[in-house]
Amino acid sequence: MVDQARGPAGASRNGPPHVVILGAGYAGFAVARGLRAAPARVTLVNPYPYHYFTTLLHEPVARPRLRERIALPLAPYLPPNVALWLGRAVAVDPGRRAVDVEDRATGAVRRLEADLLVVAVGSEPLFFGIAGLEERALTVRDLSSGPVIRSTVEQRLARYAAGDLGPEGRRIVIGGGGYTGVELAAELAEARVDLARETGVAPGAIEIFLVEAAPALLPGFDPPLVRYVTRFLEKAGVRVITGTPIQEVTPRHVVLADGRRLEAGTVIWTGGVRAHRLVEQAGFEVDRRGRALVGPDLQARGFAGVYLAGDAAAFPGEDGRPLPPTAQVALQQGEYLGRALARRLRGQPVEPFTPHLLGTVISLGRRDGVGLLRNGYRVTGHAARVLKSATLWRYLYRIGGASLVARVLGGMPLHPLAGSRR
Repeated sequence: MVDQARGPAGASRNGPPHVVILGAGYAGFAVARGLRAAPARVTLVNPYPYHYFTTLLHEPVARPRLRERIALPLAPYLPPNVALWLGRAVAVDPGRRAVDVEDRATGAVRRLEADLLVVAVGSEPLFFGIAGLEERALTVRDLSSGPVIRSTVEQRLARYAAGDLGPEGRRIVIGGGGYTGVELAAELAEARVDLARETGVAPGAIEIFLVEAAPALLPGFDPPLVRYVTRFLEKAGVRVITGTPIQEVTPRHVVLADGRRLEAGTVIWTGGVRAHRLVEQAGFEVDRRGRALVGPDLQARGFAGVYLAGDAAAFPGEDGRPLPPTAQVALQQGEYLGRALARRLRGQPVEPFTPHLLGTVISLGRRDGVGLLRNGYRVTGHAARVLKSATLWRYLYRIGGASLVARVLGGMPLHPLAGSRR
């Protein structure tokens, strides 16, 4: 049963307008911070008291202690007019600008009503109907993913060393050779020595496969840099398979469309995402990946006062296709909405959203990487890896200034987490 209470921020009929933001990822967190001086009360709904950096979720797989350095506590960095409600949105009614929230502490579901509603609930894995994939594959989707993948790999390697598993126990198959798949493969290859020491399996016996359905890794990316990445991974011992999709995942095998069967004890899926299912369930007009179609100001089609940002929004780029679901796009949309909604609340005109894509940087372990900048300039090697780190430093500086950046550079945890390994 839904409690009709309006939630922690109160109701607009008894005070200033109420803005509700669903999700504290790059987009939602940026919207909340952008409403600092707005004449409104704001409720930010998020399941956890922290904001994590999705572009770095692959790193704790190889280096578990980094988990504490890719999450930032929300409360110290939210404006005074923003109330954080720890809860999970379970239903959205865009016609009424209302959302049902399951409170994290009590489990009770309460209805939260808004004058302006921002849906920034992010994405979830897209499994493309591949038999057995959703049931048997691990995914890189939140802060728990790194420890789960690491412990699974260690457990199966240890069982192989003890003779409890066959050759599949020492084999890891990553499905999807996009940004996340490539970065994860590089991290696991770099972690081989550590994994061997912890499980008793020889480093050379630990096999890592990276499978991509497209003819090459990183579909749509710069061809010379794709070749650099492919050579890097192969030199690191990753077996790259391209041009054939995964057809099925069984308890012991990954079956490819060309008939090959790879024995695999650990399967990790990084082959695609779609908008969180809440978006489609809410009745928004969506594209084939479940992203809501939005106007120039990120307002949902057919629903006044309801906005979407980040992976939940299908905003067309210069070529007419939706912008990619990247942190860069989500952050820019969130910052735009923070400014735009503040202006709208003051009765001021609002300009349409204009993306400024700055390029892409991909890490290859701790010391290597590739980058394609906005001007077409290519960066490889350690310089690219430093550039990716600098992107994080710049982001943290905008949130918490030089002191927050200094904490990262000093190796201090941003948000201590239970169960973190030193």
